[in-house]
Amino acid sequence: MSDLEFLFHPKSIAIVGAPRDPTDTAGGADFLIALTRFGYKGDIYPVNPKASQIMGLKSYPDLMSVPRTVDYVICCIPAPLTPRLIRDCIAAGVKAVSIYTAGFSEAGEKGAELEQELVSLAHDGGIRLIGPNCMGIYCPSTGLSYQTALSTEPGCVGILCQSGGNSNVLALMGRDRGIRFSKVISYGNAADLNETDFLKYFAEDVETTVVAAYIEAPRGGPGFFRALANAAKTKPVVVLKGGRTMAGTRAATSHTGSLATAEEKWDALCQQAGAIQVSSLDEILDLVETALHMKPPKGRRVGIIGWGGGASVMSADACESAGLRVPGFSNEVKEELARF
Repeated sequence: MSDLEFLFHPKSIAIVGAPRDPTDTAGGADFLIALTRFGYKGDIYPVNPKASQIMGLKSYPDLMSVPRTVDYVICCIPAPLTPRLIRDCIAAGVKAVSIYTAGFSEAGEKGAELEQELVSLAHDGGIRLIGPNCMGIYCPSTGLSYQTALSTEPGCVGILCQSGGNSNVLALMGRDRGIRFSKVISYGNAADLNETDFLKYFAEDVETTVVAAYIEAPRGGPGFFRALANAAKTKPVVVLKGGRTMAGTRAATSHTGSLATAEEKWDALCQQAGAIQVSSLDEILDLVETALHMKPPKGRRVGIIGWGGGASVMSADACESAGLRVPGFSNEVKEELARF
């Protein structure tokens, strides 16, 4: 079992910065509403010094006032207040913190310094961080969610996504296409836990049979390649790289503080690892659906059955251009087809 399994089975959750007004989606209201809607079975503790009760739950002025042990904290407070929160988490025996808060390495040098301070504190205190600048975890089997509109039905597709917005889009579009998820992880700036860690997890996760990823800049160097290749050996891995162009690289830097790698190196890395590259979120879901319903082909040869000559010609061109082979049918097969 992976050493990250505890992330998906917390017995208690504190939402630090939960707003008094449940319609205030700028803070932690969505997290609180989603956990309730998904039927999370553990204890939920809203934390807000200006509220005694939020959505029918007793609210606490700070984390240290919560009377029981908290496994998992969702941080929705301003960035400058987060170092104190991590210190409180260490004192309270918290195992993991998901930092929804933005304003760290993606915001410039001062933010990067603050982010590194959080990582140092967390490592010294034995806490794992998701984020910052992320949505966190969606795991329907245990009632974890960051969005109320997602499906409560669990499935077997695992997603790791550096972008919170893209994780939402994939989960919502997948819901509408009948795809169900084991876990979706939005990990933002990847200050601590990153794509290498989550690929290792998904490679071992018995609830996940297909893995999809949106990555802007992988951490871990050779370790990332090994994790990607190992995951691709055991199950289909579909990857969308953000920041492949100069404009995309600039956007990635301001989005999650990432510095994208050279396009040619990335292409070679994915090819060697056996990962399937795509160029859009729609294509991620297309390939996920294909992997769910088809066994991996044993070779590159393709037979095309179409209605109309033009479509068949274009299909043949597309297959050959993608590196597949479209051999002609034998006379025996042609004769058999002609009978009906």
